[in-house]
Amino acid sequence: MTEDRTPAEHLEGTQWHLGKRILFRLAFCYLVLYYLPSVLNVIPGAQSLAGLYNFLWDRAISWGLVHFLNIDPAQAIPQSTGSGDTLLAYLRLCATVIFAAAVGTLWTILDLRRPHYISLHGWLRVFARYALAFALFHYAFAKIAPTQFSHLQSRQLAESYGQSSPMRLLWNFMGFSTTYTVFSGCAELLPAVLLLFRRTALLGSIIAFAVMLNVVMLNFCYDVPVKLYSLNLLVLAMFLALPEAQKLLHVFVLNRSTAPSDLRQPFFKQLWLRRAAIMFKVAILATFLFQSIHSAINLHRTIASRTPPPQTPLTSRGFHWIQEYPYNR
Repeated sequence: MTEDRTPAEHLEGTQWHLGKRILFRLAFCYLVLYYLPSVLNVIPGAQSLAGLYNFLWDRAISWGLVHFLNIDPAQAIPQSTGSGDTLLAYLRLCATVIFAAAVGTLWTILDLRRPHYISLHGWLRVFARYALAFALFHYAFAKIAPTQFSHLQSRQLAESYGQSSPMRLLWNFMGFSTTYTVFSGCAELLPAVLLLFRRTALLGSIIAFAVMLNVVMLNFCYDVPVKLYSLNLLVLAMFLALPEAQKLLHVFVLNRSTAPSDLRQPFFKQLWLRRAAIMFKVAILATFLFQSIHSAINLHRTIASRTPPPQTPLTSRGFHWIQEYPYNR
């Protein structure tokens, strides 16, 4: 007969070693600082807070450029081009890492004796799960609609390989087959759905890691300017799967039994809080999914009306200008 203990009783006597506590504080600060605007943008009415957050970061970076590097912010912060690998993005990433390290160090000094952060870790996992899920939903709908890759037109077919950039080659490859593009979107949609639930979050994070690893390699190898963001999503998937690494090793490699994961954190003691949390989750997801799907469909219709897909096979759509030259007449 096993003893059924409450989550509070289960935490009694638990002790994390110092290195684990320090790493958690640093990870907590970095993940919250980096992904907070993404999560706020999903919550209805919180978009203004996300805008204010980004504005403050931009102002802080501009101040640092002027006072530490003697660089004109107007030259370092360009107009929006759709690229995620601008100088501003690298500067903001460096500032996020430095600020997270500073806050984590101060946190360690002020809270050195706390034995563990199991409850806070549970909340951070919830935050990370939804941040990763929202990002995967965004890219999945862009492929399933599809809107991310356009159909090949005469202009692309008239270019030689030497004229195409590495990114254009990748875009042409994906744009040729709508079926494969939709399949890629479904591969991103599956982990996004699994991440929404505690019992399937581990499986979702593993699939998300595999999917994002492929995306990161494509971005780096074909020079797609979303390297920083995709790499951070890969790190986020690894963060979610890493606590279960030992259990996964036992099951898939060492052929050993392992204890089940404790999925009770975060835990609400009051029933009304648990019900309110579920209602809040359903409301946020319903709003987000409706807006995302509606936007993807409208964008797909707009693109389709401007550039309808060709009706003939690729082999009959290419063309070349041929100049006849007489020889040996």
